[in-house]
Amino acid sequence: MGLRYPLAAALAVLLLGGGVALGRAVLAEPATSGAANATGAVVAAGPQLAAPATPSGTPASTPAAVIPGLAPFVGTWRVHGAELTIEPDGKATERIDLGPCRGISVPVRCTATATLKLDLSPGAPHLVYTGFRYTGDDGATVVPDSLEGLPRVGDGYRVRVFAPGVIELIPLTEHLRQILGSPYRCSAAADENAHRRLCNA
Repeated sequence: MGLRYPLAAALAVLLLGGGVALGRAVLAEPATSGAANATGAVVAAGPQLAAPATPSGTPASTPAAVIPGLAPFVGTWRVHGAELTIEPDGKATERIDLGPCRGISVPVRCTATATLKLDLSPGAPHLVYTGFRYTGDDGATVVPDSLEGLPRVGDGYRVRVFAPGVIELIPLTEHLRQILGSPYRCSAAADENAHRRLCNA
């Protein structure tokens, strides 16, 4: 009986010392998400910042403002062999398929691209040709053998709505009156009958 108490006291001291050592080891143990520095010591990682989310869509483009009075004429209007485009800001271009326009043995097919100026001051839109560029099938600039039968700078039209999806070009110069074929131009909104009978497109 006299020996049990000293042994129990010694055992208690050992257990207490082991618990303190274990607690120190736990406190000193680095976080598993840490990284080693240059000396080999492990440094706990800092807080991770989430990357900003990528937008799932792109901002919608703002449609161009339409010049007052021009809305019924904005768009692309076609007739067989030609295409007239009127933009909301009043810019206008026309592409005319000239067919073979240069050479005899090896004909070169050409396209005329015209720029037109819009004038709304008379009340109805007026389009006046301001320049032409002639290109071959490869896009290179060419000089046609003849410009007979083509519009000239200064020629122009008065434009009016003829039917749903159809506009009419009324020549302002005698030269245009002589060379103009069909005065009608059809948009995609025109019905099949208008495309076939008026615009042949």
